[in-house]
Amino acid sequence: MATIKQPTYSDFSTAFSRNPVQNDLVRVTEFNAVKRSVRNLILTNKYERLLDPEIGGNIQSLLFEPMDSMTSVLIRSAIELTLQNYEPRAIINQITVQPDYDNQRYFIQIVFSLKTNQQNSTTVEVFLDRIR
Repeated sequence: MATIKQPTYSDFSTAFSRNPVQNDLVRVTEFNAVKRSVRNLILTNKYERLLDPEIGGNIQSLLFEPMDSMTSVLIRSAIELTLQNYEPRAIINQITVQPDYDNQRYFIQIVFSLKTNQQNSTTVEVFLDRIR
C-alpha cells in the first residue's frame, strides 16, 4: 500500500473559499504557505495585530525616510530580523532592496528555502509604497 505524503507546512487560504469535495477551507501548502506568511510579515506593522502586538517588521515607518542607500540597508536589516524572529520555517538565502526613485517606492526580493526542503528555493517579490 502506498503512503500519502502529508504537507509539512499548511495554512488556510485567505479567500476563505471552500473545497467542494471535502467541504472544508481550501489550504495552501509548503512554499505557497510560507511565501504568504513572509509577505504578510513584511507588510505588517507592530501593534496592528490585536492579540500579538509585537509581531511585524514596522518597515512602513522607514518609507518616509530619505530614499538613499542607508535607508535600503535599514529596510533590509528590518526584514531580515523580522523573518528570523517570526518565520522559523524559512531559511533566508538573499534579501535585495532596490529603491525605485521615479515611483518613490522600494522593490523587495527575498529568496528563501524551506527548512524541510533546502535544495529548492523560491522568491517573494514585494513593492513597498508610501501610504499617505
